Amino acid sequence: MGRDALRRPQLHLERTLADHLPRGVPRRDRPVHHRDRARAPTPCRREAPMSPTALTRPSIPAPPFVVPPPVVELEGLSVAFGRGTHRREIIHDLSLSVRPGECLALVGESGSGKSVTARTLVGLTGPGAQVRSTAQRFDGRDASAWGERQWSRIRGREAGFILQDALSSLDSLRTVGDEVGEVLRLHGDLDRHARRERVLELLASVGVPDPGIRAAQYPHQLSGGLRQRALIASAIAADPAFLIADEPTTALDATIAAQVLRLLGDLKGGSTAMLVVSHDLAVVAGLADRVAVMRDGAIVEEGSVQAVLQDPQHPYTQGLLAAIPSRSSRGRRLTVQVQDHNQDQDQDQGRPVPARDFPTPGPPALEVRGLTRAFPGPDGGRRTAVDGVSFTLHRGTTLGIVGESGSGKSTVARMALGVEQPDAGTVHVRGRTWAEHRASRDLAARRSVQMIYQDPLQSFDPRKTVQQVIGQAVAAAGTPRNARPARVRELLHLVGLPADKAGSRPLELSGGQRQRVAIARALAAEPEVIICDEPVSALDITVQARILDLLTELQERFGLSYLFISHDLGVIQHVSREVLVLKDGIVLEHGPVAGVFDAPGHEYTRRLIDAIPALPAPRKDTPHP
Repeated sequence: MGRDALRRPQLHLERTLADHLPRGVPRRDRPVHHRDRARAPTPCRREAPMSPTALTRPSIPAPPFVVPPPVVELEGLSVAFGRGTHRREIIHDLSLSVRPGECLALVGESGSGKSVTARTLVGLTGPGAQVRSTAQRFDGRDASAWGERQWSRIRGREAGFILQDALSSLDSLRTVGDEVGEVLRLHGDLDRHARRERVLELLASVGVPDPGIRAAQYPHQLSGGLRQRALIASAIAADPAFLIADEPTTALDATIAAQVLRLLGDLKGGSTAMLVVSHDLAVVAGLADRVAVMRDGAIVEEGSVQAVLQDPQHPYTQGLLAAIPSRSSRGRRLTVQVQDHNQDQDQDQGRPVPARDFPTPGPPALEVRGLTRAFPGPDGGRRTAVDGVSFTLHRGTTLGIVGESGSGKSTVARMALGVEQPDAGTVHVRGRTWAEHRASRDLAARRSVQMIYQDPLQSFDPRKTVQQVIGQAVAAAGTPRNARPARVRELLHLVGLPADKAGSRPLELSGGQRQRVAIARALAAEPEVIICDEPVSALDITVQARILDLLTELQERFGLSYLFISHDLGVIQHVSREVLVLKDGIVLEHGPVAGVFDAPGHEYTRRLIDAIPALPAPRKDTPHP
């Protein structure tokens, strides 16, 4: 045998989709595919000198390495909804495959077609969908003509699905144990006792502490991280060959998200084929083997994680990477021109953003001294949610508050806003406490502090138009009736929304547009302080970037002070001058962003920083948008 015969064959998993494009499509519009670069020969083990007896033995060739066939495979997929003039094609001539032990990540903005593609792979496209494909195979079987009966036998048994919102995905009327056990009942032959034992094993395998206790609890009694783990246990209960995770870590704390990603990585380490759907490139960097970037229902770039994230070729991919907030992004706009027609697109992306903070802090805009708050516990006692929190927010600056769920961030925000009464401590606005302002009926002080919530849809009346939503705030600010329509138009222009959106209702707007309406409503009272409670955590990376840029511009223009609460430490580093770290209602660290993140003084802060998803370092020759 020659030296090359001992070398393990190279495994090429990347598919060439350009062959499926119609002839005549311009080269620049074809999806970008990263080919393996030239590699050095695989080092070989040195052979020991042969003995005389070895010369008489016949040589046995090494067994060939067989590339496993894909578990799922799509070729030329097109999906459309509606009929006649209302027909709209969502997916255009898309092809992909996932092999055993491989993780493919679909990334892109909302509306790019990620979730429709994922659902099509397991027969969940929905009623009225018109699905066409050149080929669709599942575990070697032709699935192109399967109906609901065939797919219902596959889902749960051979394909698992992990959805984004575990609280709405799990049945609120069933215990967690019953929810996981349902999969075993439908797709297994275990008796009741054996099912219970298997449920406890599954919950323990995904890192749920005290599985016997948790199995008897209902979804609303668990934290967000535990609910997501329970959902994963339900998805893998029947040991499926294929697993879909649709935005599995969105809105989770950094440490909880890291735990979920490690769990998914362990599952991928076996023979499970996995498809991860996400808008966050940093999240998929440590989990996926390949990345397919989707835009407007088509894959525009595909390749290994290293190739796509270190050396992106398509302008859209470059724009997604540039939109990720971090400390290195301070002082520049996150949004870049990517030849995009997104409805949240800014019109002035070319100009630099102003400095993040005033060179020297202004006078105090908000002073918090010794805030303490306790709530009744399930055992009849009292649980301390906030314990002795103090800080000063200076005019024109941003103070970030970070911590895991349950650390007391939102409770601090409500007390700072004056809508929650502390058990001890004071909040000073304009030099006086909230109690003093209430006693003197100082409405101007009340209007000087406003709030932007994580989900504006829950804070809007869905029956009212944007004109009415913002108009209520304008009226409360004392604007004369005849000047209110003009003031609403002014506010819409200020947050980058066209005037014709005034007649729309919240459900008719995109997530980014709704958040702009929430910002306009907060600005109606001409506040000095705005409390931002997770204002971008539920938004796509590029929409998030536009909202962060907008908040920065408004701060520079009006000298606003932001109390910015987020579980995303990259966002905090991008927007904040100082950061406060909370755990169990206690301030563990407080100081300038650079000092806290570069030299954390507490182990908890180090754990938070270590949990931040990291992107591969870009190649030196990578073009920057």
